[in-house]
Parts: sequence; C-alpha cells; structure tokens
Amino acid sequence: MPELPVLDYDAVLTAVTPTVAIDRVREALVRYHAGEWTMPPKVYLDSPPFGDFRAMPARGDGLALVKWITSFPGNPARGLPTVTGVICVSDATTGEPLMLLDARSVTALRTGAVAAVAAQALARE
Repeated sequence: MPELPVLDYDAVLTAVTPTVAIDRVREALVRYHAGEWTMPPKVYLDSPPFGDFRAMPARGDGLALVKWITSFPGNPARGLPTVTGVICVSDATTGEPLMLLDARSVTALRTGAVAAVAAQALARE
C-alpha cells in the first residue's frame, strides 16, 4: 500500500475555499437526495464523564468514508479543542484507505456551506 496522504487542519483550509465548499455541499445534498450516496445513522460511543465519540459513515462515487469525531467539553481546560477527529476515505471496491483528513476543518467548512446553501435556497428573489 502506498503512503497514506494526511491533510491536517491548515492543509484542508488551504485546499478548499469557502466558495468551493458551498458548491460541493450543494452538489452533495442534491446527489444524496437522488440516492447516489448512502449515509447510515451516526453511531455514538459515550466516554463518561468526559464526552463522546461519533462515527458517521457514507458511501458513493466508489468511495467509502467514515468521519470519526469527538465532543469532549472539558478539553479546553487541557488546552485542547472540544471537537477533534479524522475522516478516513477508502476505496469502496478494494477497501484500501486512500486519505486521512482533519475532521474539524471539514466540519467547519461544511457547517458554513450548509448555512449558505440554505440561505440561497430560501432567499426571496
């Protein structure tokens, strides 16, 4: 297996502009609605009393991915972010891992992009 590319927080934000994120999120919502992607319910794994882990799988376009993200409210007192995680992208035909992405940056881009897509869709002309 070739070396697994890893895009950290800054690399993701450098590679994907907010405008590109908005376009890709709009396209993703349309394609999910059309049944081109499948996204089972997220799975929670509690880690009391500290926080929880969340696994969010999806499959489409020959890819399978899982977003493994956490919510640990006490982390800022430790000098760590509340939310951390990774996204593992794999080949859906072979199962081979293709890339790891920082999940905080992807989540931040996606959250803003969903809001922008919704605002554009609901705006009066």
